[in-house]
Amino acid sequence: MLLFVFAGVWVGCSGTQSTSQYGAQTDVSSEVERLEEENAALRQDLIDARRRANSGVMRRGETVEVLSTDLYFESGSAQLTSEGVEKLKSVAATLKREYPNRVVRVEGYTDDQPIGDKLKSKFPSNWELSAGRAAAVVRHLQWTHNLSPERFEVVGFGPYQPLATNETADGRRQNRRVRIAVLPGDDPDAVDATESISGPRMQDRRGNARKGF
Repeated sequence: MLLFVFAGVWVGCSGTQSTSQYGAQTDVSSEVERLEEENAALRQDLIDARRRANSGVMRRGETVEVLSTDLYFESGSAQLTSEGVEKLKSVAATLKREYPNRVVRVEGYTDDQPIGDKLKSKFPSNWELSAGRAAAVVRHLQWTHNLSPERFEVVGFGPYQPLATNETADGRRQNRRVRIAVLPGDDPDAVDATESISGPRMQDRRGNARKGF
């Protein structure tokens, strides 16, 4: 009789232990599932963040240089200063050495001050001034440093994408700029940076025939 009772107690204890182990295993499995779900969510967040970052790079490219138009252009003009000409030497060397087959995007920006009456015949608005300065950079890189025109994009933003406030002189100075950037990835159709210039011919200021824009 005592043996039977002891056996019954042992069976009862074994059942309780099995139930406890099953519950512990269930808790561990639930925790593993929760962690896996959190990990999957984090991976998706990382993928989404990379896509957003890459989307920004695709649209705007990687900045190579930002030129202050106060220093590198004549006032109210798309004419490069001697400092601007010198600066573009290093820019051209960088493009040839580090980005030989990349598309180059050149963007012009201005402050929000209206064009003066004396300049309106040449630049009716800041749109034309910003685009003219960007084009001047491209022309110089093409004609002087033999960079292929097929590699370039010229964009003028006028005053509509400021870096700083236009309420102060310093802010307006920061907003007057030309940005040179390279777009991501190799362009299989791009020619080498040292290849001869092609494109329609035009005349420079002295009336000499030039190739390009």
